[in-house]
Amino acid sequence: MEIDQLLVKDIMSPPTMTASKDETVADVISRLKKNNIREIPVVDGDKPVGLISYSSFLARRNVPLTAKAEHIMIPCPKLEEEMKVIKAAEELMSRGVRGAPVVRNHRMIGFLSRTDIIKILPQIDQLKGKQVGSFMSSNPQTVFETETVRKAQILMKGLNEKTLPVVDEENNLIGAVGMTEVMEVIWSPKGDKVPHEIMGHRVTAEVTVGSVMSRAPVFISPKDTVEKAVSVMLGKGLTTLFVTEESKLVGVVSQADLLEQVISMKPREGVYVQITGLDLEDPDVYDTLYGLIGKSMERINRMEPPRVFTVHITIYHHEGMKSKYSLGARLTTEKSMYYNKHTDWDLYKAMDTVLDMLEKNIKRDHEKKRDLRKVQQSL
Repeated sequence: MEIDQLLVKDIMSPPTMTASKDETVADVISRLKKNNIREIPVVDGDKPVGLISYSSFLARRNVPLTAKAEHIMIPCPKLEEEMKVIKAAEELMSRGVRGAPVVRNHRMIGFLSRTDIIKILPQIDQLKGKQVGSFMSSNPQTVFETETVRKAQILMKGLNEKTLPVVDEENNLIGAVGMTEVMEVIWSPKGDKVPHEIMGHRVTAEVTVGSVMSRAPVFISPKDTVEKAVSVMLGKGLTTLFVTEESKLVGVVSQADLLEQVISMKPREGVYVQITGLDLEDPDVYDTLYGLIGKSMERINRMEPPRVFTVHITIYHHEGMKSKYSLGARLTTEKSMYYNKHTDWDLYKAMDTVLDMLEKNIKRDHEKKRDLRKVQQSL
């Protein structure tokens, strides 16, 4: 299968379950839980106007359960049926959503999710045999079972991931905690008492990860292939897989990681860049960041052509002090994947440092490969 020839209409799902913009938050949450789905389009008649997912609740401190869906929905891309799948994947990634309505004349005729795209990867010769270890997120963020659900909630929001590995002191994988478990704590009737709001940041402090986590985490090996990862994800209904070696957690593979592999296959001039987590309206900030990234990518291109660069920014607001920025960046090149993270009080300095570390890692690998070629040529 040639993925660059596939259109959205070739793989999209039929019109999915929707929510009316006038429905209450309580109704929407009940539907998410009952049907075990992660997002739901909000419609006005048959026209999609937004999307509600668990991320909609992570971003808010307190949400009245009587609030209308239209008040908490997030904007979502509207995909055209004739759009190429790779372009649609870029839209989903750039908007930070797991799926989006497919429209014709502004009316919803289908839905395209990350899962729809991932299903076809075992049919793509260039990807199906690729080993997980070559593109997994190394050194993933983890939680201990003794830590609070509140801590897990904060990490999920900051990492833009909805499932976290639970490890012991020796970094052995012992469980998993997902957004479903977190939502059960945030919004769960106690006896006959029905809560009036989603508690958000006021999650009960004593509820521990260990009391709600799954103790049968699903894991694969770094040597397993994309084909195996997709098979396990689909078979288990998961969006995140943990990667272990001798019970030790060494990485994480998410649907977003697989989507990046799809995007990296698009023939393009330059590199696809995505910045997420930065909720600022000042265009000058983005211009400066893209400028730093562009110059770095030009230098990297002299060593190895970059394909996809993504960076997620977490902002920590300290009372009485300026904000602190934590950056997690990943660069996919023609042959490898590199990951670095850095935290600083200065956003631009943090970005510059992350880019510098990536350049040094690529330069080191480039020099190793060059020296190896010289040795082979001399034999």
